[in-house]
Amino acid sequence: MFWWLEIITKEPYCIYYFGPFDSLREAQLEQSGYIEDLKQEGAGEIYAQIKLSNPVELTICQD
Repeated sequence: MFWWLEIITKEPYCIYYFGPFDSLREAQLEQSGYIEDLKQEGAGEIYAQIKLSNPVELTICQD
């Protein structure tokens, strides 16, 4: 398993997975850049967490 950054936005409701990262520290260092990109795209209410996982889909959005 690898470290992945999971970011959930409420407006629009989407779950994004960024990674894989070799270490927790690497994921932490990259987190702010991904959040900033989503903000610039107009995403609202952003929540992020780093976890050991193996996501099947990297982007999941509800219309």
